[in-house]
Amino acid sequence: MALPHFRVTKRLTYSDIFSKLELPTLIQDHMIPFMNGNHFLDLMAADIWGQQWPLRYYTRPAGHRRGPVFTKHRWRQFVEAKRLRVGDEFIFSGHQVIAADDGELEIQYNIEVKRASAITFRGQPVVLDVEYLAA
Repeated sequence: MALPHFRVTKRLTYSDIFSKLELPTLIQDHMIPFMNGNHFLDLMAADIWGQQWPLRYYTRPAGHRRGPVFTKHRWRQFVEAKRLRVGDEFIFSGHQVIAADDGELEIQYNIEVKRASAITFRGQPVVLDVEYLAA
């Protein structure tokens, strides 16, 4: 059963940046009900500005490593546009909303990336969304 709200976080690795993003397996409880028996789900995720980013969520067929991923092509577009780095904190969330046109429940997805800045407070780096950091 899909969860009405979810949020997963992950520190980005070299492989996440330069290949595909491997997601925490706990996300499967939310995503599988929307996949209609397929091994992928194309979705749109909004950044903090409301810009929509196309992503493909994918799980490998049975018998293979089953960890969920965002596939390379669409994920890399986001990585390049946001200038993501190894060690950034990736946050993917979703929540159910009622669609305006037909009153059915749908999921809105959000995507954020945080990075420690050069700014400190009480000796600790201040974490900011990558949107606010200079290149």
